[in-house]
Amino acid sequence: MSDVSVVGLGEMGSALARALVGAGKGVTIWNRNMSKAPPLVALGATAADTVAEALEASPVTVICLSDYAATLSLLDEPVAREALEGKLVIQLSSGTPDHARSFDGWIRDHGARYVDGAIAAWPRQIGGPEAAITVAGSEKAFAAAEPLLRTLAGNINYAGTNIGHPATLANAGLAYFAGHWLGFAHGAAVCEAEGIDPAVFGDMMAEIAPMFADDMLRMGKAMTENRFDSAEATIKTISADLRWLAEYAERTGISNAFPRLATDIFQQAQDAGAGAQQHGAVIKVIRPTCNSHRDA
Repeated sequence: MSDVSVVGLGEMGSALARALVGAGKGVTIWNRNMSKAPPLVALGATAADTVAEALEASPVTVICLSDYAATLSLLDEPVAREALEGKLVIQLSSGTPDHARSFDGWIRDHGARYVDGAIAAWPRQIGGPEAAITVAGSEKAFAAAEPLLRTLAGNINYAGTNIGHPATLANAGLAYFAGHWLGFAHGAAVCEAEGIDPAVFGDMMAEIAPMFADDMLRMGKAMTENRFDSAEATIKTISADLRWLAEYAERTGISNAFPRLATDIFQQAQDAGAGAQQHGAVIKVIRPTCNSHRDA
């Protein structure tokens, strides 16, 4: 019997398997497309013929597939369901908090313990100090999973027993990164239009990155307290600046989709009476209407 099985050998799943093998663990691997297995077998992993065989081979199975539906499609067949009995499943696939809660119930109904997790790292960082994984599950399940998890990431954050919290934080992070990626790409296109190398823009933004870390801390606190009166940059000012960004995009032929979206949202906040408040007050028009009582 091996120490751990890894189901899913995409870029991230393969990185997980490599880190576990590198930590001296006995690792069994399985993927729909087993052409990805030989490099890992050469490192010392054992390839299973079926997903059920992978589950049976180890007391713990780490799953890293595209989403929860893909996981369920593999496990919801008689032999695999039987192999789950008494096992610990660590799910590191993508999805929503609802997906995590539903899958947690399904796993426990089939006699297995469950830890749900979200990875915050590039595949190349897995196994190193920069990687972070946020997980949730029962204290007993987390205690069993923790030693393996610490071979995968330098930062393991236990979010408690609310099984949907890792996916919640992962989706929240994705919202930030999507804006970051789009914003940087748009800024790079603006630079190119004026003959500036995007690498110069990248250097500039990296140098001022600490300012954004401080800004996120301030925004988080302001949103928790629902206090937006200490404004260094107001919604009104930012709305005006964003209009210039959209106008420039239209004049130069750069896609105006991103600045138009930002302009519209900030204008909504201004129209809602938040013009004199700090930029974090934009959350007032993003929150669901059921939270409107917070905007008093």
